Amino acid sequence: MNRYNLGGHSGCQIFLMEDGETTAYVRKISKDREYNSRLKIQSEKQAAFCGDPIKAPKVLGEGYTEDGMYFFDMEYIQGVTLAEYMKTMEIGKVKGLVEILVSSLAPKKQTLAAVEEQLLATDIFRVKLSGLRKMLSNDNDVVNQALNMLEAHDWSKLSPSQCHGDMTLENIIIKNDSLFFIDFLDSFYDSWILDIGTLLQDVQVMWSYRFQKNVSMNTVLRLIVFRDLLLDKISKIDSSYVIEIYYALLQKLIRIYPYIKDEFTNHFLNEKTSCVLQNIKILEGQPGEVV
Repeated sequence: MNRYNLGGHSGCQIFLMEDGETTAYVRKISKDREYNSRLKIQSEKQAAFCGDPIKAPKVLGEGYTEDGMYFFDMEYIQGVTLAEYMKTMEIGKVKGLVEILVSSLAPKKQTLAAVEEQLLATDIFRVKLSGLRKMLSNDNDVVNQALNMLEAHDWSKLSPSQCHGDMTLENIIIKNDSLFFIDFLDSFYDSWILDIGTLLQDVQVMWSYRFQKNVSMNTVLRLIVFRDLLLDKISKIDSSYVIEIYYALLQKLIRIYPYIKDEFTNHFLNEKTSCVLQNIKILEGQPGEVV
């Protein structure tokens, strides 16, 4: 059996397994025993995903290594990430991609969460934000302003739903014009709105491109078109979703701060977070500059 290291996220190892006789598959192995339960949840989330026409690699099996690390095997999807595809795709195809994403993820109309669900969301976000405030330095004005807005926001509007957990452009694969989600992540709260917020982290904040020195204007233009079409499509379902999505993006950015280790990323994140704060102020009718 040959195996090729594909790298991995969150410290987990990912291998392409191939023996020359059967179809190649991918094996994801936990980074340590403490992470076993989280990886198992990710496996179950991937296996249960139902987002027609978007798909996820089929989960083929699971088990434990000799040293007690949980792993699961999945279908190998040989394609390119949406982050790479955006660099060369025909701009006319952006609309089709957006329509597939929205039809697969967003409900057809706004639905009110049950009282129990509203209380659950409120409590979960209150605890999460309280923990973040304790972790973050209080000498960053951008972070303080963002935390104040996040803590004052009414999170009870977020109905729980199917959720990828880390829907970046790097975690969407294009193969023969079909979309596949990979690298599902266990979430502190599951909602499609948080997924779209994470997607904006790339199409507006350009997080996946931050270390690339020469991002072409054509790529930037495709990302802008992608963002505008995405938000317009969702707004036509219910305009209130858009504000919720920007708050989801804001909390996603703030959750990155505790892990920053270099000045470049800190400066980049401060600049982009300030822009998102301005977007929210505009959406809420407060004074601010359009970004």
